[in-house]
Amino acid sequence: MTDEPIPSRSRRIGLLGGTFDPPHHGHLRAAAAALVGLELDLVVLVVANDPWHKTAGGQDVTPAEVRLAMVRAAAHGHSGIEVEDLEIRRGGPSYTVDTLDALAERSSEDHLFVLVGSDIAPGLDSWARPEEVRRRATIVVMERPGHVGARPPAGWDHLVLAGEFPDLSGTDLRDLLAAGGDVTSAVSEDVYRLIVKYGLYGIRNSG
Repeated sequence: MTDEPIPSRSRRIGLLGGTFDPPHHGHLRAAAAALVGLELDLVVLVVANDPWHKTAGGQDVTPAEVRLAMVRAAAHGHSGIEVEDLEIRRGGPSYTVDTLDALAERSSEDHLFVLVGSDIAPGLDSWARPEEVRRRATIVVMERPGHVGARPPAGWDHLVLAGEFPDLSGTDLRDLLAAGGDVTSAVSEDVYRLIVKYGLYGIRNSG
């Protein structure tokens, strides 16, 4: 009898990409809901290096390394949720298709799920190389307030993740901070400490 290598088990991995500027409880609740609802082995928070759809329009974005530190702080202690910096290490504009290619090179057996809000889903045809995204991953739509029922364009196979997701957005949180408002109910204590440390979004570092 000869010993043969035991094949590795295919994993179900959810990818929640974004600018995370800042990461908030809505991101973590979506990841937790996907873990359970889709019976995933893992949810990976993929931090964009250059979110081209924002920077091309002139929007200022917090430096990638700072956003990465905030996401790591937000995810700390959450079982089944990991943080990925491959888009930052790759540099340049961040495209989901390139990330899917890189993950497929690591393990071609994994089943990848790309989690998108219902506000984003209708615009999937505008993504880079959309046909490859469709081929490499399953799209999962998460309902967002104000966009309930919005779905991907025709030709996109997709799932809908059941659950209620908080009506939180990075834009609203940045505006609230700039106006001197309190966001401690929307972000973790560790994330808030980093916001203060780096003086982000109009907050002054009093230390």
